[in-house]
Amino acid sequence: MDRLLGYHSYGIMLATTLAAIAGCTGDVGDPGASGSGGGGVTLPDGTESASLLPARIRRLTNAEYAASVRALTGTTKNPSEGFAPDSRQDGFTVNDAQRVDPVLAKQLAAAAEALAAEVKGKVSELAPCADPATLAESCARTFITSFGGRAYRRPLDAAEADALLAVYRVGAKGATYADGIELVARAVLQSPGFLYLTEIGDGSGGDALALTPHELASSLSYLITAGPPDDALMEAAAAGALSTPEGREAEVRRLLQTSAARERIVRVVREWLGVDRIAMTAKDSNVYGDFAGARASMERETQDFVTEVLMSSTGTVGELLGADWSIVDEPLSKVYGVTGTGRVSLSDRRGILNQGAFLSVYAHATETAPVLRGVTVLRRVACVSIPSPTELNINVVPPVPDLSKTTRQRFEIHSTDAACKGCHNSIDPIGFSFERFDGMGMVREFDNEQKVDSAVTVAIGADFDGAYADSNALAQALSTSPTVRSCFARNVLRASVGRSGKAAAESEEAFLKAWQAVPEAEQGKLVETLITYVKSSLFSHRRPQ
Repeated sequence: MDRLLGYHSYGIMLATTLAAIAGCTGDVGDPGASGSGGGGVTLPDGTESASLLPARIRRLTNAEYAASVRALTGTTKNPSEGFAPDSRQDGFTVNDAQRVDPVLAKQLAAAAEALAAEVKGKVSELAPCADPATLAESCARTFITSFGGRAYRRPLDAAEADALLAVYRVGAKGATYADGIELVARAVLQSPGFLYLTEIGDGSGGDALALTPHELASSLSYLITAGPPDDALMEAAAAGALSTPEGREAEVRRLLQTSAARERIVRVVREWLGVDRIAMTAKDSNVYGDFAGARASMERETQDFVTEVLMSSTGTVGELLGADWSIVDEPLSKVYGVTGTGRVSLSDRRGILNQGAFLSVYAHATETAPVLRGVTVLRRVACVSIPSPTELNINVVPPVPDLSKTTRQRFEIHSTDAACKGCHNSIDPIGFSFERFDGMGMVREFDNEQKVDSAVTVAIGADFDGAYADSNALAQALSTSPTVRSCFARNVLRASVGRSGKAAAESEEAFLKAWQAVPEAEQGKLVETLITYVKSSLFSHRRPQ
């Protein structure tokens, strides 16, 4: 078997890598685009080519890998649960910085071996052959065409099919038809054609590259469902329907009705605010004895709340931040001090920022963390640039513990330090507004036996500047802020394109222009923001590297 694996590693991996980088043979660019100098394409909506993202390939995230192998093999397992965590870019797991390091390579190999064994066990279903004794290679070719095409999300070219047939022959030699099929599956599941998505077009020259129909189908499917394109989407690609903004919008709205789309959209919101990290958050049990029993409930609350807002209510960032209700179970109702479970009124705990997951993630193991809470709201909710202390060459010394002072009193020292106050005059008022909640999100009246003060005045030059009694009042202001709406649109784009910062600055500005043209009532809706992106040339085109 080591000899077989060696053949796979140096043969099929090389072939599929070259295919992934060279382009998808047989595909054509945007059928509706007119030619330009050098064989390139004209951007249909006049977008400047400089604002396009570069042509690239990106690795599937762990969640995307799990959805892909389930669709391909029918497995009920999730092999990516044991994988190394995804790297994050600006908080999001979908990004072009994902790599296959030696640790992940071993994990992928082990997963492929286990999944290929499942394929072998279902060979009569996945690779049927009426007479393996005489028709084995013909049946293997049929399997390779079908399985490989679905794995690579495009038709295989002759060289790829021949290479996989060679793998089949090695596996079947001195063994059985099923052994050959198993090795093919094992090779495909470790190949770049499966593990990576391409955004490189058909190889046309010029200032802009149109994604191929199959690239459009894959990009759209993974964007909306975090999984491979279904048959209907592949048929739409083959028919050229994805070459138009209207055709792409129709497919998005169809896919949004699926459970996979709901899970993907909820993941975007949770990664936006970092509340998906609640599952890995720990507290000192001597200080927060109820946290361990409520942590899973906090995770469920964010999932259920975001799902309800986006799929059954307004679908807006305003409701995400300002809702006067949530969905809680019994352990969490005790933490919140409310009666009943399910959808309950929480008029004094508005929106996702005042829920247990956010308040727990952005707190320390033994106390609150006003700086973490303030920085997160400014950066993630308002898109206010706050440099890190290391960028400013500042050595941060946390305020010393003092049982005679509240947390707020201790941290107010920042505003008296000349090196710190420039940033902390913006950060701290936001963070102090949350002081009525402890480090696991429970309401408190006292801190170190002194009455908690959560009243603040925000003065950062934003449209939500003002005086607020607490984070509840601040959340209401944030929920109606045009600045926040615009920031949310930026984050939806970042989560979608898998790139942020200076490398995507021009793309963001081009997208914001398109987004601002949408009716104001639609601008705060995540789904409509996604559709604005999908209909734009930023989705359908790339610029050469």
